Amino acid sequence: MKNIVIKIGSSVLTVDNGSPDHNRFKEICNDVSHIINEGYMVVLVSSGAIAYGRAIAGNKLKSLSLPEKQVLSSIGQPMLIHTYMINFKPHDKIVSQILLTHEDFLDRTRYLNARRSIELMLKHGFIPIINENDAIAVDEIKVGDNDTLSAMVSVMVNAERLIILSNIDAIYDRDPNRFKDAKPVKEIMDIDQYHITDEGKSKYGVGGIKTKIEAARLLSRLGIYTTIADGRVRNIITRLMNGEKLGTTVLPSSKKIEAKRKWISLLMKSSGSIVIDDGAVSAVLKKKSLLAAGIVSVSGAFKQGEVVSIMDTGANQIGKGITNYSVTDIEKIKGKKSLQINSSLGYKKGDEIIHRDNLVIIEE
Repeated sequence: MKNIVIKIGSSVLTVDNGSPDHNRFKEICNDVSHIINEGYMVVLVSSGAIAYGRAIAGNKLKSLSLPEKQVLSSIGQPMLIHTYMINFKPHDKIVSQILLTHEDFLDRTRYLNARRSIELMLKHGFIPIINENDAIAVDEIKVGDNDTLSAMVSVMVNAERLIILSNIDAIYDRDPNRFKDAKPVKEIMDIDQYHITDEGKSKYGVGGIKTKIEAARLLSRLGIYTTIADGRVRNIITRLMNGEKLGTTVLPSSKKIEAKRKWISLLMKSSGSIVIDDGAVSAVLKKKSLLAAGIVSVSGAFKQGEVVSIMDTGANQIGKGITNYSVTDIEKIKGKKSLQINSSLGYKKGDEIIHRDNLVIIEE
């Protein structure tokens, strides 16, 4: 069975004042249930908690700073899940709630635990509904928007396709707000040619067209399809899965890579960085392991087993990898030969600072 991740934006689920659009909920749940019955496993990444909380709280919280958004999310999230529960119930579908932060993706153990939980839910026919844990997430551990979160979840569950549903109906060849002759692009083979600066956010949403394109860019490099479409179109999910060319589909630019490398590529916040000389850059680009001799400097506060960025001396990022040594250890052995590691540290965890199997080149 194929895994599909569907991200549903606030603009799809709410009316103008942020209250739930119950007719739309019913249609979406009908649509999702239909493709599940056709054999797909579906994970939902759903926005709407903050908007629902705002509709309930009214003007009691007038500003929308991070603490106020956290409170609104804690009010609206139970309502959001309850609305899904009552609309999936006629289809004999059971939903589950998963709240994540960026730390759940950074930590390898937590990442694998979350993935196993979702896989078990899908195995038993449940529908995982995922949102960011806004009530506790501060800036340092926030993913930031559900377009990015849905891309990260797509990698986590090894999805074949991500469908992003919002009030944006497609990616256009030029800004449709400025050019009347702008045309929607049905398929994009090279997403790197699209660089959007206009956010185009909805009234209650966090993301915009820029975050959707960045999500598609990430997944394209990892071999996953992304479709951006208007979530207000009736039966949009079924129609897309039946092959209709609606919205814009961004095609993969590479073959799928194995799970650990996907996880490394996925992480957008490294724990630190290692600067390497030209010789080491050449070796790494040839997919060889990173050795201590090629390290010029190191920064951050990372431990063994964490993901770090690999930089050249011109401050260009070459790749990312899982380090075998902490920042303290590397400070002591940088520039030295592998034979000198044991005498410098009093122990040795291997010749490689980052083994080639735990290294991903950015170009990949």
